[in-house]
Amino acid sequence: MRIVTCASGFPPQAARGAVLLEVLLALMLFAVTAAIITSSMNASMDGLERLKRNTHAANLAATTFAELELGLRPADASGEQALEKPFDAWTCELSRVGAENESGEASDLTQIEVILRHKDSELVYRQMQWLKLPAAKAATDETPLTAGTGGVSE
Repeated sequence: MRIVTCASGFPPQAARGAVLLEVLLALMLFAVTAAIITSSMNASMDGLERLKRNTHAANLAATTFAELELGLRPADASGEQALEKPFDAWTCELSRVGAENESGEASDLTQIEVILRHKDSELVYRQMQWLKLPAAKAATDETPLTAGTGGVSE
């Protein structure tokens, strides 16, 4: 009885089994590679969204400081204020601290901290700036604090 062998020296059934094993191994390597690429793309997209929200918050804070300097928004607002559309996913809170000079007299500079919170995520953005606020208007002229901020778009 004669045993038939293929070019590799193994019986044909063993060669077919080796090819099947190679195909399964290649398929497993492809699946692992696809999973790694998918997870890295997901992490990249999450980082991009976080960067976009931080940039948007920085723009809203700069707009708030500009409104304060121009007298369009009073600095003595209390509590968290919801912003108007298209910024309704954000809330804004102002914290104000007066300053004194070396002799203990009140300074014309005021420390203002803008705290922005995004409702859909855990993002809280804080920015502090020293401002020389415009003189207070008469009680009848005082503009109420509006929740909108102009000049910033997505």
